[in-house]
Amino acid sequence: MTTPTSNRYSEEDLNEFKALIEKKTEKTQRQLTSLEEQLADTAESKDSEGDWMDDSSNNADIEMLEVMANRQRKHLIDLQNALQRIYNKSYGICVISGELIDKRRLMAVPTTTKSLAAKMDNGRKPVKKAYKPEAKPSTNGPKIISKIIRKPKITPVSPKIWDEEEDLDLEMDQDLEMTTEIDLDNFSEEDLD
Repeated sequence: MTTPTSNRYSEEDLNEFKALIEKKTEKTQRQLTSLEEQLADTAESKDSEGDWMDDSSNNADIEMLEVMANRQRKHLIDLQNALQRIYNKSYGICVISGELIDKRRLMAVPTTTKSLAAKMDNGRKPVKKAYKPEAKPSTNGPKIISKIIRKPKITPVSPKIWDEEEDLDLEMDQDLEMTTEIDLDNFSEEDLD
């Protein structure tokens, strides 16, 4: 086992990490191959005759498979980089603090390059110090205080076109005049035709 004061993991620990990473690499490669086969099958079925609903569904499937395949490719590269760090004997050393990353974290996430503390600190934004002008000796003379006042922008208002509204009123008046009165006392089914 490694002591907390050492600056790198022992050969025994590195071999344990290497075995874990190689196992994950094989699994990731199998998943990537499977995704690429599914992608090829889906693209092939897209080329066959079908209606637009099938095309839409196939396009969504292709996009999803491409995203998943790209994630697997990135994970595979990360695993290969971790193996390279093992060969260089720099695996498990935090790139921010230079301290050893906890072994449990490396077992859970073998591609990590940051300790948990460094990752948490890295996520925080640096606190900006408030500006405080230097204290100057006061002068007994008049103080000039200036304030910039900006004029509000005035946007021109477009004039309303009254002609269109008057035309609408006229059309409504004409529609009202065209209604016919029906004598309900003398109403018959012939009046419906």
